[in-house]
Amino acid sequence: MPIKTLALVIFDSEEAPWLIARAAAMAAALDAHFIALHPYTPMIYFDGLGADPMIYASVREWEEQESEKIRAIFDKEVKANGLLAEFRRHSALYGTEAFILSSTRAADLVVVGTNGSQTRSPDDCNLLERMIRNLGRPVLVLTPEAALEGGAERIVMGWSDTREATRAAHDALALARSGAEIQLVSVISRAADAVPGLDSKDDFATALDRLGYKVSVSERNATADNRGETLIGAAQDFGADLLVAGAFGHSQLYDFVIGAVTRDLLYKSPLPVLLSK
Repeated sequence: MPIKTLALVIFDSEEAPWLIARAAAMAAALDAHFIALHPYTPMIYFDGLGADPMIYASVREWEEQESEKIRAIFDKEVKANGLLAEFRRHSALYGTEAFILSSTRAADLVVVGTNGSQTRSPDDCNLLERMIRNLGRPVLVLTPEAALEGGAERIVMGWSDTREATRAAHDALALARSGAEIQLVSVISRAADAVPGLDSKDDFATALDRLGYKVSVSERNATADNRGETLIGAAQDFGADLLVAGAFGHSQLYDFVIGAVTRDLLYKSPLPVLLSK
């Protein structure tokens, strides 16, 4: 399915200049409608049992000023790229996650900045993870150093026999250039993970070949807590300009105890990552 509605979530004015520029260029290349969202996660101070209304008013005023800075950058890029676009700001005390989800469910692709940013708060990092878990749309994570404007020529897809990996691999085809080189990479943590005859990787590789892509398959071994970095290493070795993975395929308790591959990709990947849940 072509990408004709692109939504961008911007958490702060520090990431806004590079992130809006990259997303606007993508929207222009895709001829897509461009929606930018600025969520507001207020910091509430308490004095005894109640919030100090003067402090809250100051924080809210600061957030509104922050939003205007982001809006000015957005308007400039929209004009420069000749885009049909809209800017949405959420400034209510509650409902930030609901605002993001309801505003992005209709998007063909959602773009965000990396959680590895030095300016992103822990609350916003957590909010991004919840968004990916609950949205049901493909999310493209960009960094200041990595762009993806005209589609990907070399793609690494993290493959496993899971719903999340399957969804991500199919979603990624909307960002693949005609005849792109694609490598399907399985990261094996336990011998039991590799069961002969039960891996659909070869079937999917054949299906991609029918679509005209140049496909290869590979396997890498890694401990459970090192799978994310291993997948990043595979993408770098392949010279990929896009890394694709299923998002949060385990429970939140498992991710907390063992570690989440998705979390590592959100924080550590130096190249664009497409995540689907």
